[in-house]
Amino acid sequence: MLKTLELTKTFSRQDRHFDAVHHVDFSINGGEMVVLTGPSGCGKSTFFHMICGITQADSGSILFDREDISHYSAEQWAQLRASKISYILQGDSLLPNFTVMENICLPHRLCGNDSDLESKALKLLKDFGLEAMANDYPTNLSGGERRRVAIIRAFVHDPKLIVADEPTSDLDEENTTLIIDFFQQQAKQGKAILISTHDLSCVRPGMIRYKMEKGQMKKA
Repeated sequence: MLKTLELTKTFSRQDRHFDAVHHVDFSINGGEMVVLTGPSGCGKSTFFHMICGITQADSGSILFDREDISHYSAEQWAQLRASKISYILQGDSLLPNFTVMENICLPHRLCGNDSDLESKALKLLKDFGLEAMANDYPTNLSGGERRRVAIIRAFVHDPKLIVADEPTSDLDEENTTLIIDFFQQQAKQGKAILISTHDLSCVRPGMIRYKMEKGQMKKA
């Protein structure tokens, strides 16, 4: 489904150049759940930003469904994220002045996707035990509940690839288990799930683990 070849991103700091991501070859297929570990600053977020079109690579290729998307325009990337790729940022990134249901549906409506979003959102809210909070505002939710709402927002339009940057950071064991269980269920339904984490308790049998260090990635 997704494949990178020699993917590289170079930054400059105090007149010195360094590769935040260095010639990374990587692949993930539908039905797989891949866990990417590594210390802070190793390049995980930069890699995620490139494969989701937020940051453009300096060299290398990104293939999605066998199409080279490396040089997509900003508009093409936006359309891809609105339809087939979801990126879950660190934290919850919910808008405080909108209800839970509005937070879930609004970004997709702004991209022209209005395919029965509310009924899909309600089903996912029920799966997470949050259906009673559909009309609440984020300030009324706990940290774990806000994180689950952000994850629902990423799944409501039925993407093929989900990229999640530290989706369980700062969460208790119960919320972490809920989220990882949900990801595994979605992978079994054919979605490709890629997450980064510092928490090795998230790694379960059947998952594929990669490790990143100084911009380089290898299977762990």
